[in-house]
Amino acid sequence: MSNVKTTGKKSSNTLVRDLVNVGIFAALYIVLGFISSSIGYIPAFIVVSTCSISLVTSIPVFLFFSKIDRPIPCCMLFCGIFGGAMLVMGQGILMFAISLAVGLVVGSCLKFIGKGFAGCYSANIVLSLMSSSMMLPLWTSTEEYLEYTRTMCDAGYVAKLKELSQSSWPLVAIYAFGILGAVVGGLVARRVMKKHFERIGLA
Repeated sequence: MSNVKTTGKKSSNTLVRDLVNVGIFAALYIVLGFISSSIGYIPAFIVVSTCSISLVTSIPVFLFFSKIDRPIPCCMLFCGIFGGAMLVMGQGILMFAISLAVGLVVGSCLKFIGKGFAGCYSANIVLSLMSSSMMLPLWTSTEEYLEYTRTMCDAGYVAKLKELSQSSWPLVAIYAFGILGAVVGGLVARRVMKKHFERIGLA
């Protein structure tokens, strides 16, 4: 009986730790994502802004992956928090649904490939699809997105967005740059974690 109690306590402790890590890293991801995406307010950098998001967030994302014991529910909750934040900001239910779907795939990568470099690297690339989807409504709900943007940006910026929405190629580029940022950021994260995080026992 004592073994059962000990196991139950350990499971409870890891659950609490997982929830704490999800909250901390989701908040960090949102903050870093918004800061790094701010270059997208410069018309010339709209398409490549997703690259900066993936690049900047890769190190904390890798650290998050290394610290959770229940990858699928933790990643779905992590992405759900991001999607919920986008929903509150007016992005709509599509972004929330995409976030949950991405969280499921990210968690599955960690669970079935493992939390070694291959699993974390794959999961980070999949995760980039979530942040890249923030601009998807520009093509799926063009007028509503442009109207929303008019409340925050000048007419010149809105005109640039409208121009981009006339073709599907900018959307392809947005996702491609997001993946590129995750590919490069994952390699940087691996190097940083090996040199620093493992040395001080954080990973």
